[in-house]
Amino acid sequence: MPTLCRSLLAPLRLFLRQSLAVQVLEGLLAGLVVGLWLPPGVTQLLAPVGDGFLRLFQMPVLPFLSLSLIAGVGRLELSQAGRLLGRAALVLLLLWLLALLAVLLLPLGFPAWQDASLFRPSLLEAPKQLNLLELFIPVNPFEAFATTQIPAVVLFSLCLGIALIGVPARQNLISILDRLSDGLLAISAFVARFTPIGVFAILAGTTAQVSAAEIPRLGIYLFLQGGIVLLFTLVVLPQLIAACTPIGAGRLLRCFRTPLTIAFATANLFVVLPLLVEQGKRLIVEARIERRGGQTEAMPQSNRRAMEAELEAEVELPVEVLTPLALVFPDMGRLLSLAFVPFAGWLNGNPMPLSGVPEFLMTGLASSFLEGVMAMTFLLNRLGLPTDLVQLYIAIDQLAIARMGTLLACMSVISLVILATWLSLEQTWPSPRQLLTPGLTLLSLPLFIGAARLAFNRLPPPGQPLRRELETRPFLRARGPAVLVDAKAPALEQPGRWEAIQRRGAIRFCTHVNDVPMAFLNDTGALVGADVELALLFAEQMNLKAGFLPLGSGSGGSGEQALRNGRCDMTIALKAPAPDQASALRFSTVQEVYGVSLLLHGERLRNARTWAELRQVGDLRVGLPSASPFLLQWTQHLLPNASIHPQQPLRDLVRSLQSGAVDAVLIAAQKGAAWTVLEPDLTLLVPQPAHQLPAARAFPRQASGLPEVWDLWIRYANADQLPEQLFRHWVEGLPASGARS
Repeated sequence: MPTLCRSLLAPLRLFLRQSLAVQVLEGLLAGLVVGLWLPPGVTQLLAPVGDGFLRLFQMPVLPFLSLSLIAGVGRLELSQAGRLLGRAALVLLLLWLLALLAVLLLPLGFPAWQDASLFRPSLLEAPKQLNLLELFIPVNPFEAFATTQIPAVVLFSLCLGIALIGVPARQNLISILDRLSDGLLAISAFVARFTPIGVFAILAGTTAQVSAAEIPRLGIYLFLQGGIVLLFTLVVLPQLIAACTPIGAGRLLRCFRTPLTIAFATANLFVVLPLLVEQGKRLIVEARIERRGGQTEAMPQSNRRAMEAELEAEVELPVEVLTPLALVFPDMGRLLSLAFVPFAGWLNGNPMPLSGVPEFLMTGLASSFLEGVMAMTFLLNRLGLPTDLVQLYIAIDQLAIARMGTLLACMSVISLVILATWLSLEQTWPSPRQLLTPGLTLLSLPLFIGAARLAFNRLPPPGQPLRRELETRPFLRARGPAVLVDAKAPALEQPGRWEAIQRRGAIRFCTHVNDVPMAFLNDTGALVGADVELALLFAEQMNLKAGFLPLGSGSGGSGEQALRNGRCDMTIALKAPAPDQASALRFSTVQEVYGVSLLLHGERLRNARTWAELRQVGDLRVGLPSASPFLLQWTQHLLPNASIHPQQPLRDLVRSLQSGAVDAVLIAAQKGAAWTVLEPDLTLLVPQPAHQLPAARAFPRQASGLPEVWDLWIRYANADQLPEQLFRHWVEGLPASGARS
C-alpha cells in the first residue's frame, strides 16, 4: 500500500517541484483537453471554480492600483512628475502607432473567401455615442470603484496624488498607503499559487462554446492575431527596449517569464500588476548599477551600498507611478483586439471599405478606453455590423483572444514602464543607429501577414454551413409537409369566409416560394419557412387541411390578384400593407415591424452608410419587390434622386442585381440577411437612421370571420411565444428557447 501511494503521489510531487510558469501552462493544456473531451454540461460544473479564482485574484487589484498611484504621485516633485509623464506620453504614442499598424495589416491576411450571416436584431439598432466625460470624470469615486471604471478610478487617484504633492507632512500618510499596498501585494502573491487550478477550470468551461462551422475562419483569425502577438511580445518590443537601455532582450524575457505566463493563462492583466512592479524595479535597478559598474568598483563598500540604495529610491517612484497609470490608457493588446471588427466584416461578407479605415481607427482608439465587450459592441454598432457578433467575440475572447491580448498588454506595460523610467532618469535618447535593429524586426509583421495570406489562399475554401443549414432546416413544431396546390387550380367558393372554410375542412394560403426565410423551397423541393410553419400550426389547431398556392408562376400571379380572383383565403406572407390596397383587400392587425435595408452587389455603394449618403449617389437604380403605387412613392421619397424599378418575383429581382441591371434592392432586413447566405456575393446594408415598415397579412375584401379568427389565434400564439420561437428558428437561426434579444 505505501508503494502504491508513493506511485500515485509521484506525479503530484513532480508537478509541485516545477516552476509556477510551467505549472500554469500544464493547467492550461489540461483544461483545453478536458474541455474538448467532456460534454459542455459537465465542464460547466467547473465554472464556479474558475469564476471564484478570478474574483479572488481581482479582489486586491483595484485598491492596490489606487493606493500605489496616490502614494507614488504624492512623493514626486512637480518638475520630476512633468519629465516622467512627458517621456511616458511619447513612449505610449509609439506603442499605439505600432498596435494600430498591426490592426491595419492583419485584415490583409484574410483569404478571398465569401460568407454571410443570418439576421440579427442589432442590425436595426441606432449607433450609440461615446461619452468620454462619463468614462473619465467620476461624479462619485466610490461608484467608480464599485463598477470597476478604471479610467475614472485612475483619474481620481492621480488627482489626489497630485494634490498631496503640496500638502505638508504628507510622508506619514504615504507611509501608511505603502503598508496597505504591501498587504494587498501579499494577498495577490498567495492567490497566485492557485493559478494552475484556476486556469484549468476557466479553460475547461469555455472550450466548447465555439461551433464547428466557425472553426476554419476563426482559426485564420486566431493564427494571424497570435502570430502578431508573439512577434510583438518576443521580438519587436524586447528589441526596442534593448536598443534604448542596457537590458538585453533575452534577459528581459527571462525576468518577466512568470508574469507573462500568468497573464496569458488567466487573461487578466490585473492579476500580475504587483509582479510587474516588483520585477520592473529590480531589473531597472540592476541595469543602472551595471551601467555604473566602472565607478562602483573603485568605491568603498559603504559608498557603493549607499549609491545602490539611492538608485533604488530613484527607480521606485517612477515604476510605482507608471505601472498603474498605464492601465488607464489603452494598451497594445486592447488596441490589437480592434482587428476583430474588420474580421467581423469579412466573416459576414461585408469587408470594410478603404475609405472607412480613418473613421474606424479614430473611433476604435476612442472606444478602446471602454471595457472590452462594451467597446466592441459600440464599434460594431457604429460601423453598421450586427452587434450580436459580440457573442462570438466573447466566446473566442474567453478561449484564446483575451489570453493573447493580455500577453501583449503585459509586454506593452513592461515596455512603457521600463522605457519611460529609463529615459526620464538617465535623460538619454537612442541614436538612429541603435533603432535600426528594432526597425528591421518590425518588418517581420508584413512578412508574416503576406506569407500567411499566400498559405491560406492555397487552402480549399470551407463550405457554406449556414446555407446548407438553411436549406435543410426542418420544421420546429409543425408536422408538415406543406402541400402545394396546382397553380391552375380553380377559384374557391366564398374565399376568406370562415363558415365556408369549415364546411370544406381546408384552408388555402397564397404564398411565394422564394420569400426566404419566410416561405421557400428547400433542397428537396419541399415548401418550408417561418410563415409556412405558422400557417400549418394554425390549420392543425383549427382542424383544417392546409394548401399553399404558389404565386409568381403559372396563373398564380401576384398575391393581390390572387385574392381578388378568389383563388386563396389569405396570404401567409407578412407584407407592408399599402393604404392604396385597403379598398380592395382586408388586412390583419400589424404583427411585425420590418427594418428597411438594401441588398448590394459590387463595390459601388459599399462606402455609403446613411440615407443621406445614398441620396448623393448619381444615377442610382433601386429594385423594389412591389408594384404598389404607395410603396413606390414612399421609396421615391426616401431616395428622391433614384430611379425605382419594381419587379417580381424577388428571385428575378436578385438576378437583376447580380447582373448589374439595378444597383440595390430594397428589402426587409429580416429577409435580406438570408439572401446574403444563399448568395454570398451579395451584402446587406441597413442605412442609418433605421427606417421600419409595418407588416400584416392580406385577406379578400369579402372575407368574413377568417380575419377575426386569425387575429385572435395570433394573440394566443403570442402568449405561447410561438411566433417568437419560429422567428428565432428560421430568421435568426438560433435556438428557439428564450426571448428574442
